[in-house]
Amino acid sequence: MNVKYEHRPKMTFIGFSTFIRPEEGPQKCPEFWDKAYAQKYARLWQTMKPENAVEAAILENNIGLFAICDGKDNSFEYWIAGLYRGGGVPEGLKLYTFPESDWAMFSARGPLPGSLQALNAQVWQEWYPSEGQKYMGNGSATLEVYSPGDMRSPDYACGIWVPVRRPAGQDEGEAAATVATMTVTGIL
Repeated sequence: MNVKYEHRPKMTFIGFSTFIRPEEGPQKCPEFWDKAYAQKYARLWQTMKPENAVEAAILENNIGLFAICDGKDNSFEYWIAGLYRGGGVPEGLKLYTFPESDWAMFSARGPLPGSLQALNAQVWQEWYPSEGQKYMGNGSATLEVYSPGDMRSPDYACGIWVPVRRPAGQDEGEAAATVATMTVTGIL
């Protein structure tokens, strides 16, 4: 599994969301993307000329290069998002902020949604039980990261970022050494 640990400043995203039950995620998340593409992106990608404030925000903030999964009671809020660059927030869009944090960053290659779903299973079935439990505790949300390009390509790059915290009693120097020794490969 490709993982690296990195510190990132506060990040604010803009996007739109829906609520999904965890057991429905593998089916409902791709359906949400398909619906969003048909309603918000298909015409826009053909012309690259926004006709309303939401389309302008999609282009200005690259909405669609990220997804946020924020755990709630018996569901998670699933966002299609972009890194917020400032300005107005059109009706139908909202903001989500991750605080300054350390992150465990996992990467994969392959066509979507299969490569991302397989990576998600690895993160929560392999990394979390063996390594991740000692780093968890910096929020309930995770971030999916997408690269531009053909999502059906065997070389398509994607990733999952999990906000983590340093183990109790570890200072910044120790944390940097831990991060350096645990880094396997880069992400995207």
